[in-house]
Amino acid sequence: MKNIIVIKYGGSLMDDKNAEKAVLRNVLRFSKKYSVIVVHGGGKDITKALNKANIETKFVNGLRYTDGKAIKIVEKVLESIQIRIAKKLKNAIALKKAFLGVKINSLGYVGRFCCAKVQMINSVIEEGKIAVISPIGKTKKEQILNFNADEVASGIATIYKAKKLIFFTDVKGVLDSNKKTISNIKISDVDNLIKESVITGGMIPKVRGCAEAVKNGVKEVDIFDVRLKGTKII
Repeated sequence: MKNIIVIKYGGSLMDDKNAEKAVLRNVLRFSKKYSVIVVHGGGKDITKALNKANIETKFVNGLRYTDGKAIKIVEKVLESIQIRIAKKLKNAIALKKAFLGVKINSLGYVGRFCCAKVQMINSVIEEGKIAVISPIGKTKKEQILNFNADEVASGIATIYKAKKLIFFTDVKGVLDSNKKTISNIKISDVDNLIKESVITGGMIPKVRGCAEAVKNGVKEVDIFDVRLKGTKII
């Protein structure tokens, strides 16, 4: 098995066809040298589908509350995105429910990542194919849950001690107070950068998650735009 790279793709990049093409081009380029696992999101598509079904979108501490009706729609939306990405990549397989987790009761049918179905993923990457994973998983008792895609990507990268974990975003990595990209961040500097309000808002949990992945054996985490420009966390 080649060195493994885990790529997380989602957010507003999914609304831009040119950005999607650029991300998928990068995925294919990486797949020539590495074994690649893609974890995708789909928050905006989920919100649209829930609105159509007259289900209110509610967030608790930044995570989507998912009730019994909503989980069926979330599952359908995410798995259709997964199939679409796998088709566009051609040399890829969409792996359904490729990981397990525990239910976070305060969020309804939402889970916290626990472990990946490694044999299932290995069977794809050993064939030289790209594994495409949606953030829909199960509990050990087969209850279907919605997961945070960043957490799933970090969890899988940690299990594999991946060479790289790449988060594709619509910004050029972590920006300083002058809106310039910070090219490298050591994990020992993360807390200070948060205290000094250099890392703010939604970037705080993302960077903290990246630092945790590095601490747990991922060699490097990158927060990149589609041109592979951005911040390396080491």
